[in-house]
Amino acid sequence: MAILADIYGKIDAFCSRNQLFGSHDKVLVALSGGADSVFLLRYLMSLGYEVVAAHCNFHLRDAESMRDERFVRELCQSLAVPLQVKDFDTQAVAQHEHISIEMAARNLRYEWFEQVRQTIGANSIAVAHHQDDNIESILLNLVRGTGIKGLCGIQPRNSHIVRPLLCIARADIRAGLEEMHQAFVDDSTNLDNQFSRNRIRLDVMPILRSINAGADSNIITTIENLNEVKDVYDESIQRSIQQCCHQEDDTLYINIKELNESASPLSVLHTILDPLGFNRTQTQQLLQCRQVGKQFLSATHTAIVDRTDILVGKTILRQAREPAEMKGGVKLEVNELMIDDNKAILKDSNHAYLDADKVKGKLIVRPTRPADRFRPFGMKGQKLVSDLLTDLKVNRLERSQQLVVCDDERILWVVGRRVSEDCRVTETTRRVICLDASSVVSSASASTEP
Repeated sequence: MAILADIYGKIDAFCSRNQLFGSHDKVLVALSGGADSVFLLRYLMSLGYEVVAAHCNFHLRDAESMRDERFVRELCQSLAVPLQVKDFDTQAVAQHEHISIEMAARNLRYEWFEQVRQTIGANSIAVAHHQDDNIESILLNLVRGTGIKGLCGIQPRNSHIVRPLLCIARADIRAGLEEMHQAFVDDSTNLDNQFSRNRIRLDVMPILRSINAGADSNIITTIENLNEVKDVYDESIQRSIQQCCHQEDDTLYINIKELNESASPLSVLHTILDPLGFNRTQTQQLLQCRQVGKQFLSATHTAIVDRTDILVGKTILRQAREPAEMKGGVKLEVNELMIDDNKAILKDSNHAYLDADKVKGKLIVRPTRPADRFRPFGMKGQKLVSDLLTDLKVNRLERSQQLVVCDDERILWVVGRRVSEDCRVTETTRRVICLDASSVVSSASASTEP
């Protein structure tokens, strides 16, 4: 058992160095039935951890999928390991969400693992990624284009997910299983060259090893070096973010001058915007943009260039032009009251009161337009809505998402700002319309901190 003892010793040191387990942990093991996950299960059992196995049947390989499930059930029964099994219609999920089957399987797997972990009270989810997986991931990231994070490889820990086998190679795992006379199943798709990862493993790595027999260990050394560099990089980036950013209410202000004076403006801006859904091309365009008022949209956020700052906030409106196109949960609640109703008048920015008999036609809520004019409360003449917002010192991001309430002829309320003189409540008013825009305000309340 000399080979196995040496391999276990490497894993022990790696787990200790990265603090992957506590002495009395309960561990959920992702068990596919393949060599890697079977070896992981046996390793954790050898240390006396309380383990529970979890097996996903994605039903992507017909009879082979059922064979894997049977093997896992028999293995866990023979080892007296509790087992959880979940069936997924992976293809249906992929089609419904318009993602690849591989991505659908990954999402389903990790979402279910976390549900099981919480249900059974496990401390961590152990998955069987090893050294070869790490190398393949690095090469895939490299050919697709990546930054320093993508070159740092698979991390030993990601929240509750731990990877104890990252320190050993696929060959070590096979040697260990052979020494302990432990069976496993092979996934036939691992030999299918239509998958990019398989082409890296089957075609690219043999060529690299023919160039340099130490290719694997040299790549792993590079990964380790880059992870050390990343610590210094992250510290510098966070310091720059603190210098150039500040938050006011729901708007993040990124000072353009401070950003450009940082050691790496593009890296700083990308670190801020990437979690908010902006891609690298948008980040580059934002950094180079000198057009005040230019907007950039991610799926959830808007970034807009101002004179001194880039303003970033959660998107309420998605370039809407008509009320029917508006998104983001924007609603307008309309209640009609009699003037002698003993109901409280809510004097806040989310409510407006109009003389119902002065409203012409139907009320709609829509985004403001450049030429919008209205008659602010107390004024005889009209004013551009944009001028009102400027006078109120509303920032450019909020201005770009300002709502107005109109009847068939005019603007009656600049939501949250001013009511029109045209429909104001007077001594002769008999019926009052109360407009409640609290849902508009709540939809904009999410934090934009990077």
